[in-house]
Amino acid sequence: MAYIGNPLSANFVSIPRQSITGNGGASYTLTNSVTNENELEVFVNNVRQEPGVAYTASGTTLTMTGNVQSTDGFYVVYQGRALATVEPPANSVGSAEIIDDAVTSDKLAHDLTVQTSLSVPTIKDSSGSVTAMTIDSAGRVSTPVIPFAFVGFPGTDSYVAKTANAIVDFSHAFVNDGNHYDTSTYKFTCPVAGLYRVEISTLSELASQNAAWVFYRETGGTATSVGRIYTQYRALAGSMTIKCSANDKLYLTQNTNNDYYQTTDVPYNWATYTFIG
Repeated sequence: MAYIGNPLSANFVSIPRQSITGNGGASYTLTNSVTNENELEVFVNNVRQEPGVAYTASGTTLTMTGNVQSTDGFYVVYQGRALATVEPPANSVGSAEIIDDAVTSDKLAHDLTVQTSLSVPTIKDSSGSVTAMTIDSAGRVSTPVIPFAFVGFPGTDSYVAKTANAIVDFSHAFVNDGNHYDTSTYKFTCPVAGLYRVEISTLSELASQNAAWVFYRETGGTATSVGRIYTQYRALAGSMTIKCSANDKLYLTQNTNNDYYQTTDVPYNWATYTFIG
């Protein structure tokens, strides 16, 4: 049969009861705090007492008008302390029932329990506009936004003398993802703090033209050499991982007036700058 009103709760309601041993006096301590005597039913020898006449109550203090003996049956029932667990019906809570700003991303992150299986094909940046990570059906993870530059000399197709201890003028960028390499200053600017790998490969004209290639990190206009590699019989190849702060600049020098072949067709002399995390 249909009825009017809210659906009945699927949970039982428990009303607390407290047994008290009389002490021959009139004052007793309640286990639950009450506002006044009307929130209690008091029984002496199974006879219900009248609130405000036979007893008064406030907080956790019960005061009887007459004394209660230890041989008396004495107990109270908390009418105002009914305990119930209300469980909303399935599919009954929507956005209208949630207080504005009650659920925040910080709270969700704190309360979220990670399940054993989580399907997230893409992860975007905080604005939701740029895909920062993709996981394909084979489980391969790609991060398309990686600061990277592959640079070398311009395509003159000739040996050109380079000045000792000057910044090596790799003025041609084969790849410059994010445009962090400046082809006029020959420096790579670190967009964020983290680890960066710098790789180089060089070939001078003559066997006698050996040099030390130096890795530099520039912070706030102050440059510091952080490592070096020496050539052996014209050739050099190596790399270094450097910890940088945001806006640090990375660049290379070599300490001899050597001649290096300049070409953009399968270059002999090149460097790469890669953000690795």
